[in-house]
Amino acid sequence: MEMTEAPTGLGLRTLDGPKEEWFTDEKTGARLVKMGEVVFPPRKVWMKTYGCQMNYHDTDRIMSHLKNLNFTQTEEVEDADLVLFNTCAVRDLANNKFYSHLGNMKHQKATKKDNLVVGVGGCVAQTEGKELIAKYKHLDFAFGPDTIDSINDMVYRTYAGDSKFFINSWDRSENFSIETKISHGTPQAFVNIIKGCNKYCTYCIVPYTRGKERSRRVDEVVEDIRRLVKYQGIQEVTLLGQNVNSFGKENGESLAQLILELENLDGLEIIRYTTSHPYDISDELIMTHGVSKKLSKHLHLPIQSGSNTVLKRMNREYTVEHYLDRVNKLREIQPEIIISTDIIAGFVNETNEEHQATLKLLDDAKFDFIYSYAYSKRNKTRAARSEDHLTNDIRGARLREIQLHQLKLQAEIRSEMVGKSYRILVEGKNTFKGQTKWKGRTNCNRIVHFLPESPEQNLQWNWVDVKVIETTALSCQGELEAVIGKRIPKFQ
Repeated sequence: MEMTEAPTGLGLRTLDGPKEEWFTDEKTGARLVKMGEVVFPPRKVWMKTYGCQMNYHDTDRIMSHLKNLNFTQTEEVEDADLVLFNTCAVRDLANNKFYSHLGNMKHQKATKKDNLVVGVGGCVAQTEGKELIAKYKHLDFAFGPDTIDSINDMVYRTYAGDSKFFINSWDRSENFSIETKISHGTPQAFVNIIKGCNKYCTYCIVPYTRGKERSRRVDEVVEDIRRLVKYQGIQEVTLLGQNVNSFGKENGESLAQLILELENLDGLEIIRYTTSHPYDISDELIMTHGVSKKLSKHLHLPIQSGSNTVLKRMNREYTVEHYLDRVNKLREIQPEIIISTDIIAGFVNETNEEHQATLKLLDDAKFDFIYSYAYSKRNKTRAARSEDHLTNDIRGARLREIQLHQLKLQAEIRSEMVGKSYRILVEGKNTFKGQTKWKGRTNCNRIVHFLPESPEQNLQWNWVDVKVIETTALSCQGELEAVIGKRIPKFQ
């Protein structure tokens, strides 16, 4: 086992390392790849992703690299030659699922013997890579999120016979420059514009797994997305970062500036961004929500608690009053905007009065929806070192109370959609009780389900107009009004 220096999240490869070379087998006609002394026949990779949208973006990047080693993706883990887990260390539930899935892989590896390679990436691998390699005998390698652009080097190394290693080195350069890689073939793309976080909330492990904040340059991001729109038909982008509102600060640039530059890209229809920190929602960015025609009328703005004393213990850097001021100004400048948030129930030593303050916040803020979790201790965070008197039963009860309270409010808010028409990009379909409905997201990120004109009608990735006819706290049902059609890049 060793910790190895490696190229990191810069989209670069080692200058002196082996490169992929494609050739055709003269006997079989199969396309093969040679890297160093290792030949890669066609193989299948199965990948499981946990956690945030940044992790899903990283997964897509990994899959794009692996194509150059002759790997294609499979949805069936039993068919895989390579199994990869992209992990999340933020939430306890995701952590537990990962460990369960990784443990179960020893049976599949035993069945396939030496014909299965297993790797673990992401935030858990960053902090626990050495321990994972030592504990799980069927695990071949582990790697942190700052090394994903070296995935082909790691896979090559494993197939060359060098197993049981972990790589969790940091990208220590001051510049952050990448080219977005996507392999899914849809009109939607995640684009990473800033990585790392400087906030050090007392409950959060992200600064320890993804490092300090570094932004890409505005002109690079704009050109990156221009290429995606022109050559890959991307029509909707989500700008990603652990604290996306801090984008560009070290370069004298800003998220608002980037959004207004993207406004000028022909073919780009919707711009979204996540995740936001309330302390860094500037007046300039708020004004952009009133000016931009392509910016989504939805903002996810995590508050975590409705109690100022809890927010102080969390080191969130703002008060409830500051948060509500930002929300009110956003609604003044863009009356159609909807706000969602994150809530942590039962933070360390939360009192009943502090819990009640969170319920009051739900009434005052009128969130369209919330992601809510019971607090779970994360090792290596400051909150984990505090003596905590709350029980899991109390946390669970408070979480359920928050969720039920929000659902009542949410049902009222969603009912205002009935009778209104929305243009949506159709993302897929679901069958329930023998009835198949298509679905897509409104500009403000609400999913609407609707019936096609006929069972044979294929609406995948079409733009359509739908009218909402019924809502509940958790769903919106619509009826199809018009099919606008697909928007295909000019080169196709």
